[in-house]
This record gives sequence, C-alpha cells and structure tokens, in this order.
Amino acid sequence: MYHLKIKQYVNCKLAHRCSAFIVTALLLMLPRIALAQGLNMAPNETYTPQQVIGIVLDSMQKNDDDNEGIATVFRFASPENKSVTGPLSRFTQMIKRGYPDMLNHTSARLEDIDIAGDVATQAVWLQTQSGTEYGYQFKLSIQRGGTHDGMWMTDSVIPIGKSMGIRI
Repeated sequence: MYHLKIKQYVNCKLAHRCSAFIVTALLLMLPRIALAQGLNMAPNETYTPQQVIGIVLDSMQKNDDDNEGIATVFRFASPENKSVTGPLSRFTQMIKRGYPDMLNHTSARLEDIDIAGDVATQAVWLQTQSGTEYGYQFKLSIQRGGTHDGMWMTDSVIPIGKSMGIRI
C-alpha cells in the first residue's frame, strides 16, 4: 500500500511537470502557430522582444503576393517608426526596395539579445535563397502611453555586415 502511494505521488508530480512544460512550450510557439495559420498578428503586452523579432522575421520570410507579411511587420512598428516610414503603402515599397533580402529568406541566425530597461537590441543574420547572408540590427522599445502602452515594438532595423560595414 505504501509503495502504491509513493508511485502515485511520483506519477502525479511527473504529470504536473510534463503539463507545465507543454503549456510553456505552447505559449512560446503561439506567435508562430498563429502566423502559420494566417491570422492577423498584432502587438500586445504579452509578447517579449524575442517573440516580436520572431514574428517580424517569420512575417518577412512568409510574405506573399498580397504583402500580408509586410502588413504584419508594419503593425509591429512603433508609432515613431510609422511616423517616418508610413503609411503601409510607403512602408511596403521601402521594404521591397531597401530590404529585399529579408523577404522570403531561407533561414535566420540570431545573436544574443541585449535588453536594457525599455530598449532591446539584437543582431540577426538572414540567409537568402541564393545563399548570401545579410545582417540586421533590430532595435525595439516598450511603448509608454497611448494605445500600445506596455508593448514591445520595432523602432528600427539597420542593415549591418562584417565585410561591408554598415549598409544603408
């Protein structure tokens, strides 16, 4: 009887740990799952800077003829960023002309993210379909006030490169 109770306790504890792991994994995958299903992703206060960068990269990789990926990226642009790059039609042309290697890239390599207070920066290296690798420095910040209060949003994405210096 005592052996049975210990076994039940261990099985229950293991089940709780497995459940916690599965829930955590699902929460981390939620942005990618939603994007894969074609849902209109939008900023909210639950996304971490890493998740926002992941959503932006996935959106650029999966951009289609309707430019839904670019529209998602624009939704995650900070209000200050949008004031310079918007409206969406202008933003779309900017991406297609100035950042074409981000569209439909084949893979991404992310360096460690640096979070200092309300600002996060991360270098990202994208491989294009031709095999060329391009680097970008993402800068995000938590918005204060307004309709995006408490949300991480993209302030800038600056091209970088080891052999070419900074491309603009």
